[in-house]
Amino acid sequence: MCGREPCNKPNCTWGEAHRLEGEARAVAAMSAEARTEYHALVVKKRGEVAGQELIRAVRELWKHKPGAK
Repeated sequence: MCGREPCNKPNCTWGEAHRLEGEARAVAAMSAEARTEYHALVVKKRGEVAGQELIRAVRELWKHKPGAK
């Protein structure tokens, strides 16, 4: 384990990438209406860049979902 700081290991659970992946999985499971509301809150609290990053992460999950086109 790496500890309280992110390390270079691909499975590090202390880094931003791991946090974003978990958030994206939670958002992907929401209804369309809930996703829209959540995205608006992210933009309000963290800014437009964070909102776009979350959208990108959710789309990446969907792209790799079995049966995705």
